[in-house]
Amino acid sequence: MSVKALRSTFGPNCHWCGLPMDFDEPHGRPESATIEHLLDATMGGMRQPKHRRLAHAVCNHTRNQLRLKAEREFEEWLATRRASAGKP
Repeated sequence: MSVKALRSTFGPNCHWCGLPMDFDEPHGRPESATIEHLLDATMGGMRQPKHRRLAHAVCNHTRNQLRLKAEREFEEWLATRRASAGKP
């Protein structure tokens, strides 16, 4: 689905913060509309149209960064837990 199709389906507001997005060019600014993959393939999801919404570039980027940080912290926690139990 394109940005235009998603906008006609879900409206002009960001899926995450609910504030209006900027659809004008040039794209790539923090307030620009981007396609958000709710179940991202890197996190085990499939890239299907039903899993797409619109989000500000800044909301999309920040969500992805925080998810990656949480995954790294969890992996570190697991390693510490295993080490304290004497498991590799």
